[in-house]
Amino acid sequence: MTKKTLELLELLRSQWPHPKYAFISEFRGGTGWSRDSRADAIAMNLWPSEGLELVGFEIKTSRQDWLKELKQPDKCNPIKQFCDRWYLVTDEEYKVANLEEIPEDWGFMHKVYDYSEKSDYTVKIKKESPKLKPKPIDKLFIASLMRLASDPFNEIIINGRSYTASN
Repeated sequence: MTKKTLELLELLRSQWPHPKYAFISEFRGGTGWSRDSRADAIAMNLWPSEGLELVGFEIKTSRQDWLKELKQPDKCNPIKQFCDRWYLVTDEEYKVANLEEIPEDWGFMHKVYDYSEKSDYTVKIKKESPKLKPKPIDKLFIASLMRLASDPFNEIIINGRSYTASN
């Protein structure tokens, strides 16, 4: 994973913070070989009063990678089919993708300098994703979530102090 991708994942995580959202990067749509697709990230609003929306993110940091994605527009469908919204996320507004290239059922976000935060970056929505009609989540999707939830922590950081499983 590139440094640019990691930076975008951290920006997305900061905009979809816990406890209002669950944010998972590098999410696989199932376990085993039954569904070998993944999303760069997914986020779910955990508040029933706000609709419990599930949002998927496809991160692209190069024009070449984006053009390759456009040749296989259905590649994201194994996960996107369960999402309420789907976004392309880029590190720069015009260098990776042009607004007119964004598929009709995708939104578009890009990294921008946030002058209100004085020397900090954020991710700005350039094109809002339309509300999709997601299928009910299946057992393969749930199995992937359960695998993540049941994986023991090797390290946890609380108030800046690191704790490992052997402590």
